[in-house]
Amino acid sequence: MKDYVQQLRRSLEGELSQEKLERLGRDFDALCQDGDVPHVAVFFVLQNVCNRLACALDGEAVSADRFYELTDGIADQISSILKSIEEDTEISLSELELIISTLIKNLALFHSSK
Repeated sequence: MKDYVQQLRRSLEGELSQEKLERLGRDFDALCQDGDVPHVAVFFVLQNVCNRLACALDGEAVSADRFYELTDGIADQISSILKSIEEDTEISLSELELIISTLIKNLALFHSSK
């Protein structure tokens, strides 16, 4: 499990893209489906974050600035949550609330600038 989480963290290096968000969403969904994996709720949140961002981009060409506006802060927060899982430290509810509020804020900004 730790190796897989490390692999997910490494995949966050560099720039996010729609393809990377879709792949992460699938990976997090697979983890949610595995009954033996701890942190199912955390992976469910991460899967939904990635999927909602990817859906916002679906079929739409966007400028680099608008893409950054949509994904600002998300990769770092996902990486931090995965690091907590990797290190077997508790993930606080405030960490999950922060990534959800960042997602909602970013989506609102993204949709308002259309």
